[in-house]
Order: sequence, then structure tokens, then C-alpha cells
Amino acid sequence: MKMKHILAVMGMGVGCFSIHASSAWAASSDWNIQTDTQAIYGNYSGSVKRKSVAGAGVIIRADYLDTGGFSLGGNYTKLSFANGSALNQQAFYASVRYNTYWDALPGPLTLKLDGHLINNNDATANTDNVQVIAPQLSFLNYAKTFYLDLGYAHSTYQNNLSVQQWTPTLGLGLNAGSDWVQMRGYFIKPSNQARAQNKKQTTALDVKWTHWLAPDAWLGLDKIQLSGLAGERIYAVDGDAAAVYNLADIQQGSIAVAAQWRIAQHHQLMLSFGDERYLDNTINNTYDNRYAYIDVTSQW
Repeated sequence: MKMKHILAVMGMGVGCFSIHASSAWAASSDWNIQTDTQAIYGNYSGSVKRKSVAGAGVIIRADYLDTGGFSLGGNYTKLSFANGSALNQQAFYASVRYNTYWDALPGPLTLKLDGHLINNNDATANTDNVQVIAPQLSFLNYAKTFYLDLGYAHSTYQNNLSVQQWTPTLGLGLNAGSDWVQMRGYFIKPSNQARAQNKKQTTALDVKWTHWLAPDAWLGLDKIQLSGLAGERIYAVDGDAAAVYNLADIQQGSIAVAAQWRIAQHHQLMLSFGDERYLDNTINNTYDNRYAYIDVTSQW
């Protein structure tokens, strides 16, 4: 089945994700409302400039029957540098979605529009006042075994930079719904190579595998996920994580593992650990971000 994802606490080159999926929680009305509270800490290994990153955020998601819904969220992130300075950032996110049903199709088409606004204290203004508009068209069959989407994102930065991104995605449900595999391509084209590590364009492939466990699994373990990124991407917008990589270093790959537990009837806990590889091409510095991420989901 296709996973529904939530806002990640990032925006500073810290890639996180959620493995929150459609659940069997019963809604008390026609509206299904959930909140996600999240936190992250990452340590940069081998970086000449960066030391650590920490952040926290919350998102509210509301869905009306099978018609559609909206999400609103925000987070605060602090990026600490090796020279003792820090970048303090606030990110705001909004999304609306609408499902359309056609007799000729074995499932709904979903129209989604995301918006991001990022503000920080960057003295150069290169990463401040970032605005992103990201529409997406997706299809999921009724059996929840086949998923396609095509996403686009247009990011506007100060100091003569805009970024266009296309993200085609394929998802497959396997083993009677106990496994889900998703593959997403990233095709990113900055308008100004001088602001993009001399990159005219970047391409990358993100792959995620999710496995659902039996209800009586260890300590209520609900699902696990493995993910990895191959290739290169810069100024990426992650539609699943609702995250914007607004710093200029080139992401050259990543690997992560996550697990989610049901800790109460209407509450779930997710833990994720990962490693991301980056390149600062201007000083030829390759480094890693090793992070831990926690999310608590509550259904109302």
C-alpha cells in the first residue's frame, strides 16, 4: 500500500523521512485528524565548516472521508558551524490535496499542491527567504499494489537563483500487501551554476522498502523501512518528507533505517537513523551527516 508521509524537521541538508502509513484507527467523524511531533539531531563527520544540526517541528494533517484534505506545519532548526557561529532557521509548510474518481481508472487520481517558506539569519541571504511551489499528480489503484506520480517543484532563492525539479515515482505493493517498494527519480536544474557548485543539473534515484509486521510483533513493532539514495542532487525538494534542502552542498548518497511502534491505541512512535554523504565542491570537502530522528504520531 502507498505510504502517507509527513513533514520532516530539516531544511538544512538533513534528510529525514517518515514511514507513517494508512492505519486502522477509527475516526469519530467524517474528518480524520492527526498530529506529528518530531525532533532530529545530526553530527557532521569530516566537514570543515559544519559541526552539528538540531531541530524540532510539528504538523497537523486533516483528511475528509476519501475526498481530500490539507496539512499545516512548521519547524525550527539550528545549524552549528565549526567556527562557533550558528544558522537559525524557521520553515513553514502547507499542502492541499483532492482525490478525483474516473470510471475508466481502477483507482483515484490525486491532485496535490505543496508550499514552503523558509527564513533564517544567513548574512549572505543565499538561503534566506526561500519559496517553493510543488504540484503533484498521483495515482493509486484500489488494491493498493500500484502507484505512480509525477511531481514538479519550483524553488525561488535570493541573489539570482531559481531551481526546477521533476520527480517521477513508481510504487509497488508485494507479498499480499506486507511489503512496499518505492522508487523516485530526481531531475534538478538550477538556473545559476555559480550558485550550485558549478552544477548545470543533477540526477538521483531514491529507493525505499517498507515491511509491515504481524500485529503481535515484538513490543508492538508495526513496520520497518530501509532507504537509500544514489546519484547526486542539489537544492532538492522531498515531497514525502515535506523538506527542502536549501543549502548549496551536493548530496551524493544516503542510507537510512527506520522502525515504527504502536505505543497506544491512537499513538505511534517512529525512530530513524541514517547517514548522508555531501560534497562542498568549492573547497573539495567530502563529509557525512549522521543523524537520529524521532516522531510521535497521534490520531484524534
